[in-house]
Amino acid sequence: MKNTGVIRKIDSLGRIVIPKEIRKNLNIHNGEDVQIYIEEDKIILKKYQKVLTIKENATKYLENFAKLFKGDVLITDKEKVIVDTKNNFIDKVIDSKIKNMIEERKIESGHIFNLNEESVDKYYYLVPIIVDADAIGAIMGISDFEISNEDKLLIQVLNILINMEFY
Repeated sequence: MKNTGVIRKIDSLGRIVIPKEIRKNLNIHNGEDVQIYIEEDKIILKKYQKVLTIKENATKYLENFAKLFKGDVLITDKEKVIVDTKNNFIDKVIDSKIKNMIEERKIESGHIFNLNEESVDKYYYLVPIIVDADAIGAIMGISDFEISNEDKLLIQVLNILINMEFY
């Protein structure tokens, strides 16, 4: 465990301030959840990511969807690609346009999108993942060819299945 050398007092309400540098390094923003657990004599704070649960659950669905969908299916959190049926984009950072579509809860299709600040010459169909009224990521179908209505429906069904895991 890395020692930061930072010491903080707990206030009268039991609160502690997590230093800005630590929040920045862990990509924790105001209003986001932090997971708290105990490990022996330590209190562990960890950025809580609902998307990790999505990653675990989506993997079982993606294997079957990969057989049905003609292109590639990506699942992102609000920062990067976390699951990819063809492993072409895993851990690639998503660009601000995709982040905005997620935040604005936009279902969108088009041609040519930016991933990791590189243009990708493919057709896409993006459906935001919304859990407990929070937009936490997206499911994207990408293909060399225009995405058919059947494939769009498959992506929407995948979104529903993933969301059902939270209820």
